[in-house]
Amino acid sequence: MKNNPALDGIRALSILAVLFFHCQVPGAGGGFIGLDMFFVLSGYLITALLAAEHRAGGIATGRFYARRALRLYPSLLLLIAAYAVLAPVFWPADDRWLSVGLAAFYMYDYGLAFGKLSYTIGHTWSLGVEEKFYLLWPLLLPLVLRTRRPAAWLLAAFIVATAWRYFVAFRWDWAQAYFRFDTRMSGILLGAIAALTRFTPGRLAILVACIALAVGLALPSLPTSNQIDAVTLRMTLAELAAFVLVCHAAANHRSVFLSWRPVAYIGRLSYGIYLWHFPFALLVRDSQPTWITLGSTILFSFTMAAICLHLVDVPIRRWRERSWLRPAKAA
Repeated sequence: MKNNPALDGIRALSILAVLFFHCQVPGAGGGFIGLDMFFVLSGYLITALLAAEHRAGGIATGRFYARRALRLYPSLLLLIAAYAVLAPVFWPADDRWLSVGLAAFYMYDYGLAFGKLSYTIGHTWSLGVEEKFYLLWPLLLPLVLRTRRPAAWLLAAFIVATAWRYFVAFRWDWAQAYFRFDTRMSGILLGAIAALTRFTPGRLAILVACIALAVGLALPSLPTSNQIDAVTLRMTLAELAAFVLVCHAAANHRSVFLSWRPVAYIGRLSYGIYLWHFPFALLVRDSQPTWITLGSTILFSFTMAAICLHLVDVPIRRWRERSWLRPAKAA
């Protein structure tokens, strides 16, 4: 799939919202919705890639799994190794080997939903959500594409997934509704719908989506006295707004702001920023003013993300493109 700098711009907005949220910046108490944007974007990108392979003759499932592992796992292993070495110094109360195991096997989503665990590398729960999607979707998407109206089936699945999260939130608690893969599928399904329908939103829809995301970002943080709203209505609005922006970016590769080179570059760094920013912010935010926490977290996480991108990800990608792991030409 050809690189789209506007989609990188959406990654940048998403990661900045999450980073500001974790640094406890005033006015960014709802920045966790940046993850909803990530889920929609992932659903779009992976579905578009796999659908193209399906049209070209079939999805090479093993090759897809290998590409995903080589793209995501090396940087994650660096974070886990750093945590395992530094935890006795900075987080001695952590059960570090439990945390290492949950992060390495992408199970922190259910770990946080059902257990009282340390949060130091608990932000890897969202990687667990996406990894389960990567494992299942190459197997399920061909079945969906063989139906007469695949987008309609996905829309029905989105409605069911959203209703299930609402039920879990009201029946149990916000943590179970917030962290689990089975309660976070709705955004990914919306992204898949965007990939199959190629919907092009109008200016009014884009404006409404931007306003909805800005309001969601400014609302108070989780958990609050109104925590059920935060994992139900607010997340659904964020997913719908992200759907509109992803569709806009997909149709406008050169969107003036989203494809602006500095913004797109932050989007390219977003995975590394996400991995490295949270443990650092957790370490400094309770002892330093907000502006120092934010500035130092940006400096540290951007630097580590650039190192991971240019010294780990890019060399691996170049090798991958020369090997049997490269995707089919039609994709």
